[in-house]
Amino acid sequence: MSNWLHLEESEKIIYIARKHWFVFLCETFFIFIFAILPFFFHLIPENFRMMLLDSVRFEGSGVALFLFFWGVWLFLLWIIFVTFWTDYYLDVWYVTNHRIIDVEQRGLFNRTVSSFRFDQIQDVTVEIPGLLATVIDFGTVKIRTASEETFKFKTAAHPSQLKEKIMAEHHRVHYEGDRN
Repeated sequence: MSNWLHLEESEKIIYIARKHWFVFLCETFFIFIFAILPFFFHLIPENFRMMLLDSVRFEGSGVALFLFFWGVWLFLLWIIFVTFWTDYYLDVWYVTNHRIIDVEQRGLFNRTVSSFRFDQIQDVTVEIPGLLATVIDFGTVKIRTASEETFKFKTAAHPSQLKEKIMAEHHRVHYEGDRN
C-alpha cells in the first residue's frame, strides 16, 4: 500500500472503487487523434501549405523538420496522457471495515485525502445518467454525512455494487454498535 495511506490497527480494505475505464478511454481518444493528425498535413491545399512553410526558413530536409516537430508534438501529447492516467488511476475510494477513504487526485502533484466513518453516513445515492451509463455500468455515488457534507465519486465503475458494499458495512457497524 502507498506511504500516504495509513490504515488503523485491524483495519482492512474491503473494496477499491475507481472511475470507469470508459471515461479514461473517452479522455484519451482525442490524444490518439491528435497524434496522427500531422500525417494529414498533405491534405491541406498546396498554396496554403506553401504559405505556412514560407514563414519557416529551414535549410535541409522537410522530412527531418516534420519528424522533429512531430516528435515534440508526441512528447506534449504523452505528458497530457500521463496526466490523464494519473488522475484516472489515483482517483479512488477505499472502503475499509472502519471507514471510507476518498482520494481525489488533481493533476500530477495535487492530492486531497478525506475519510469518514460509517456511523457518520446519513444517505447513499447512486445516479446513473443515461442509456450508455446504464449499459456499461458507471455513475455517480453521493454520500451525505451527519455533518451535511456530501462526498461524490463521479463516473465510478459499478456504482450500485459500491453502494451495496458501503451499506453492508454501514449496517454492520451500526448493528455492532447497538450490541456493544
